[in-house]
Amino acid sequence: MNMKRTLRIKCKACGHWNRILVNKIFIEQSSSEPKVRVMIPMYQPLEVAKCEKCGKVIAEPEELIRIMRGRKAIQKPKKE
Repeated sequence: MNMKRTLRIKCKACGHWNRILVNKIFIEQSSSEPKVRVMIPMYQPLEVAKCEKCGKVIAEPEELIRIMRGRKAIQKPKKE
């Protein structure tokens, strides 16, 4: 189930808030309980996103972005 969303990401270099178009996807995580399914929401950028102010690359389609409360966004490469 893919959902298109607009995500706001802060540039690490200059601090400017940028809006990028992403697909929200859910990845199943293994659980110690056999009857419980754990689904983690992650975001996949649809195109290479650059900061509007400084021009640095913020997000690429090959990586997934996970947002956690109280922490900064975690970006990791997509496994193929």
